[in-house]
Amino acid sequence: MSYEPTIKKNPHQLTIEQHFHTAHAISLFYDSDKKVEVNELSSGEIFKRHKRAKIFCTKRTWDQRAETGYMVPIENSFHEEIDNIKSFSERNHQTISKYCLLWRFRHDYHLSNLDDIVLNGVSGSGLTKDQEEILESKNSSFVRDGGVVASRSSSVVQIQISLERDWHTCSHFKWRLIEALDGEFLVADGCGDLAFIPISRKLAFWAGERDQKINRQQLVEVNKETIARSKEYYFACKISECLIA
Repeated sequence: MSYEPTIKKNPHQLTIEQHFHTAHAISLFYDSDKKVEVNELSSGEIFKRHKRAKIFCTKRTWDQRAETGYMVPIENSFHEEIDNIKSFSERNHQTISKYCLLWRFRHDYHLSNLDDIVLNGVSGSGLTKDQEEILESKNSSFVRDGGVVASRSSSVVQIQISLERDWHTCSHFKWRLIEALDGEFLVADGCGDLAFIPISRKLAFWAGERDQKINRQQLVEVNKETIARSKEYYFACKISECLIA
């Protein structure tokens, strides 16, 4: 289903604009104006945006239970890794893997535009919209008349199931820190199945067995791959500094 607005003035303070890649991670690419440059693929336009800009967000794709619940520890642990870079042996590799999966699935669901689902044999609760939002604000779920479950309520379960189902694909990853000696990294809107996470203008985590520095040509190849995997946009501190040729 498309975005479902809250009651006027959002009295229960539900999160509407949800980041698939965290605002904090985006802010590590800020320029002196505390913004990043974004290349919107549909228009080819390049513009500057703050980390809270709508282009970085999906609108109520998952419910409040996920937004303030199981997703938060994954984000916080990842922020610890990118704010305090550790040696390869001391790095929390599983934390980085968990965030990589979370980013991937949140972005996938942002793009999928799921419909509501209907539960057979379930009559529903007959709640008013205000009552529904009260429940959601308290991290609870509900079923509407006719057994209808809002897409954001089903997606939160499906994302959690996907995290558990696919954990074996990356739980063993070791994440090397790569440093660009010349030029800067681009960042895709979603990482897809690529085990690669730029964490600053010059640094990125990439699945591998040792930290390393990369030269100009290697950075060109990495940035080309980033562009190829981007769906709606990519961003950087200053796109002209990100080598692609």
